[in-house]
Amino acid sequence: MNEPVFIPSLNDSESQRLAALLLNVAREMSACEGVDAFESTGTLPDRFYALLEQLYATYDAYIVHNLAASELKIQCRVACTRCCHQAVHGVFTFEVANLYRQLRSLPDYNAIERAFVEYADEFQATVAQISESDDGDPADPAMRALEAFAAAAKPCPLLLGTDCRVYAHRPIACRMYHSLTQPVHCTTAQGRTFDLELPLETKALLWSLSDRLAYPFSTFLAQGLTTLALRSPRGDS
Repeated sequence: MNEPVFIPSLNDSESQRLAALLLNVAREMSACEGVDAFESTGTLPDRFYALLEQLYATYDAYIVHNLAASELKIQCRVACTRCCHQAVHGVFTFEVANLYRQLRSLPDYNAIERAFVEYADEFQATVAQISESDDGDPADPAMRALEAFAAAAKPCPLLLGTDCRVYAHRPIACRMYHSLTQPVHCTTAQGRTFDLELPLETKALLWSLSDRLAYPFSTFLAQGLTTLALRSPRGDS
């Protein structure tokens, strides 16, 4: 089993400033007018999406600062897609809505949607197969399915060559993932990967907001996008 990677808890002024900014943006998102109508409308106001962009920019700065201060030797590089060959989970509902908003205007959206449906169906079938097996492993079947997808190196349907179609809008779950070893080892016993997560108070507030939206019910990206696409008229914004 890999040794855990610990990120030092930073108390310097810049880390505190960025953490405070993240919390303030999360509070504005939570209080944004029109958010609670999402369950019935499937849409969020433009102001909310602008705040989400601000959250992402601040979080990116928070990551850069924390990594530099930790002196960890991150191996992640542009055009490395190893993390894009794992099933993305732990995605906020509003991030699913944002990705759908970005994707549906693409000329090949229908092909992307079909790929996500197949991906989600295969994942659910894998979970069911593991659940029905009597192998004595007490681990959560969904987590075991995630490990199986990572081992199989199945590409995310959003991956186009070595580029993510929605890189600027990628969710927190993608932004937080980092590796200390060469890409080939990321999903093996030799790999040392870790998540540089949001500050706890901000993370808790965003999960509370995500739960308030109550739609499309899944934190697994493929399942969330598939459900949202089925329920949302293509012309909504």
